[in-house]
Amino acid sequence: MNAQEIYELAMKHIYGDGVPEDNDLATRLLIQAHDLGHVEATYNLGICYHYGFGTAVDLAKAFALYLESAKAGYGKGMELVGRFYNRGIYVEQNRGQAEYWLQKAIESPDPDAVDEAKKEMDVNRTA
Repeated sequence: MNAQEIYELAMKHIYGDGVPEDNDLATRLLIQAHDLGHVEATYNLGICYHYGFGTAVDLAKAFALYLESAKAGYGKGMELVGRFYNRGIYVEQNRGQAEYWLQKAIESPDPDAVDEAKKEMDVNRTA
């Protein structure tokens, strides 16, 4: 199986889409796809470490994976890196870094990342 097929199987196990819901297996599959360079798998593996799906919560790993996906141009990764910096989640709060990554997410082609980044930018304006 290639990275895309492994990623798709992992996501099916996360949602129980035609296969049993199994976060442990999904996380193992995401690690495999990540190791093969799949950017969406990298981001979603970050989600697993962020929220403890199939693994222990590890914000250091989550942030590192989000940053890796952001640097690879993945909009949702950019948005979450911006959010971490904006709110001081795991990393020291840094408005400059927050605005840099949130702006990059707003410029990405991912409508969900754009919407979430705009909402997060509004947190700056109201804080």
